[in-house]
This record gives sequence, structure tokens and C-alpha cells, in this order.
Amino acid sequence: DSVLDLGTGDGAFLERLVRAKRITAEGVERNPELVACCIQRGLVAHQGNIAEGLDQYGDQAFDYVLLLGTFQELIVPGDILHETFRVGRRVIIAYSNFAHYRVRLQVLFRGRTPLTNSLPQPWYRTANLHFLSILDFGEFCRDANVSAVRQAGFSARGAVSFWPNLFAEEVVTLLESGNSARGARS
Repeated sequence: DSVLDLGTGDGAFLERLVRAKRITAEGVERNPELVACCIQRGLVAHQGNIAEGLDQYGDQAFDYVLLLGTFQELIVPGDILHETFRVGRRVIIAYSNFAHYRVRLQVLFRGRTPLTNSLPQPWYRTANLHFLSILDFGEFCRDANVSAVRQAGFSARGAVSFWPNLFAEEVVTLLESGNSARGARS
């Protein structure tokens, strides 16, 4: 399998993935210091903005495109998602669930944008432009004509299967373009 990791950071996750699964992989990262870290790890990494950096890749060049924790930072997520499906067959997106019950309680009782383990910075210091829930993401996918093949929610205690929109802090979703997917399992 081949993987393109968008917003790869220092490459630690991508390095583990390459070693564990014996895949070919590349990363795109905007921070030149983090790109240097990736290269020191022996990874192929390109410096660039995700919004502008995918034109260097051909159609269906990768089996998977990863957006792990970067999706909510995108200015125009629909355009980027469309482009990720041009360069990859499947897309894996991970994001923080803004509908987690602790987030809801902080907004309700404090009347302020919440701070959590997955959202540890105040709103004016975070790179997040979009705060979304699992339900919001599902609606976005329907509008973008992509299907969730698999979806998993997680909390500090592990996998969440009961009411994930309320109890999952983080969500990982495997997407396929169009109607070819078999339906989501949450």
C-alpha cells in the first residue's frame, strides 16, 4: 500500500506506520523544521501548504491519504477533500469531536469555548478553524458525496461504541468517494 500523509508533523506516526505495515509513504508538511525531522527519520517529505501542495501528485497515486488532526484546520475542507480523492483511493480523517459531553458542559456552565485534552489551547491560539461533531461530519460527507466505510470514536478509556457523538473525544473515519462505500459503522 502507498500512503500520503497531509500535515505529517515531525513524521513520528508515519515512520511507525512505514515500519509496522511496510508501506511506501510520503508526507506534506508546511513547517520546514518538521520537514527536516521527517527527512532525518528517512521519510520522503515535502514542504508545502496542503491547499496548494497536491497538484504535484498524479491521479490515484496513493492507496490512502491521511488527514490526521489537520482536517479542522483547513480553510476550505470540501475542496481539499475533493483533491485528496483525486490523488488517493481512500481517505482517513481524524478529528476532535466538539460534541463530547465535557465540551458541552463547559459551554453550558462556563459559557466559554472549552479546553479539553484534545482541544488544549484557547480558541485564539489553536490552528482549528472548524469545531465539528460526529453528526456535523456525517452531514459534510453527504454533501461532499463521500461515504464513511468505517468510523471509530475514542476517549481516554479506549474505543467508544455507545453514543459516540456524546462520549467520543476523538474520531477516525475511513472514507470512500461516491456511492461505492458500504455504509458506516459507528
